[in-house]
Amino acid sequence: MAGSSMFFMASLNLPNLSKLINDPIAHDPTWLAMPAKLPLDIPKFEGKLGEDPSNHVMNYHLWCSSNSIMEDSIRLHLFQGTLTGPVAKWYINEASVSHASFESLSKSFLTYFRLLVPHELGMEILLTFCDNTSTHIANHIHEWCRRRNLCKIEISPEFLLDWFLKSLLPPIAKDVVYTSPANEAEAIHKAQHFDLI
Repeated sequence: MAGSSMFFMASLNLPNLSKLINDPIAHDPTWLAMPAKLPLDIPKFEGKLGEDPSNHVMNYHLWCSSNSIMEDSIRLHLFQGTLTGPVAKWYINEASVSHASFESLSKSFLTYFRLLVPHELGMEILLTFCDNTSTHIANHIHEWCRRRNLCKIEISPEFLLDWFLKSLLPPIAKDVVYTSPANEAEAIHKAQHFDLI
């Protein structure tokens, strides 16, 4: 009786194993075998603020080339090894056997992380901007708007709102989010009601 109750208790919180071990690669028996030894300095992507998925794909491509890894199927297999932490969940959540080439996998990666559109120098000044010290909100907003005007491309309103909120110190960001701003302009207006942290 005790054994069956332990089994029941253990099975209550188990995640779906088939989902955890999903393989989105459509394997082909004609593909070359994976090399026995691979370099350890493979680029990594964690999905942190300021990390550009386009740069990651480019750096991964250059890493493969510099290590003479030219076979597409091997590039496809190895890409999952570059994804760390929560980003690995994206890979597992891809549809089973949905990718037969590295191009297909990388397009899905770029689309998911929403930076597929080409961008000129300038967007990074918003992605990397954050308030790390106590400051007047007015000064922070002024600097945000200055950087915003330097961007050379059109950025979707959802990204602008998200990036602005992430640029604030956590206590202020939490207060602004609590007011449920619909867009960047509304978030800026609501943030102006806050003074020093």
